[in-house]
Amino acid sequence: MGPDEELLGVVVHSGLVLGRSQGVVVALRRITAFPAGLSVDAVVLARDLHAEAAGRRERVATARRRAGATAQHEDEVAAQQQSQAAVQWEGTAAAGREHARKQAMIERQYLRRFDEGDTLRLGVSTPPADTRWLDAYESTRFDTEDRYRLEASYWLTPLPLDGLLTLVCAWPEIGLPEMRTDLILPDLAVRAAETFALWDVAEER
Repeated sequence: MGPDEELLGVVVHSGLVLGRSQGVVVALRRITAFPAGLSVDAVVLARDLHAEAAGRRERVATARRRAGATAQHEDEVAAQQQSQAAVQWEGTAAAGREHARKQAMIERQYLRRFDEGDTLRLGVSTPPADTRWLDAYESTRFDTEDRYRLEASYWLTPLPLDGLLTLVCAWPEIGLPEMRTDLILPDLAVRAAETFALWDVAEER
C-alpha cells in the first residue's frame, strides 16, 4: 500500500525530531496529504554501537527472509504438485479449493514478523491507548562500521478526520525507546483535496 504514484500530494508538515537517545535520532522529513491518506517520510540516524546493532539486525533479518522465501517456494511447488495429482480423484473444482486453502496457509506461515527488530517501528496512537503500527512501502538503507541511516516512507489511511495525529516511534533493539509526538494538521481534508494528477497538468501544458 502507498499513495497513487500519478498524484502529486500536498506537504502538510515537515522538519520535526520524533525521538532521540544517545546514539540514535529519528526525524520526520515530511507528511504529504493525499485524498486517500497520508505519506509519512522519516529518517533514522545511528552511530557507533547503535549503528552496529542496526546493521547487524538488518543483515540477520535479510538472511532469514531469504531462507524463508526459499522454503516458501519449495512448499508452494509441493502444494501445486499435490493439487495436480488430486484432480484425478477429487475433480478440478475440489482440488482447486484445496490448493487455494493450502496456498493461504503457506502465505500466512511465511508472513514477515513485525517484531524482528530490524527496522524502525512507526505508528499512530489510536483510542483507547493502542498503537497501530505502519508498514514502510519504500525504504533505503546505508551503513558503515560506525554510521547507519534509514530513509523510509509509511502510508496511513484513511485521513485523520479531525487533523489530530499522534505519531509513535520506537526501535528498542538499537537503543531508542518508544516516544510519542502530537501533531495538529489543520484543514487536512481541504488541503488533501488540492492533490492533482500529474498527467492532467502535463497534458494542459
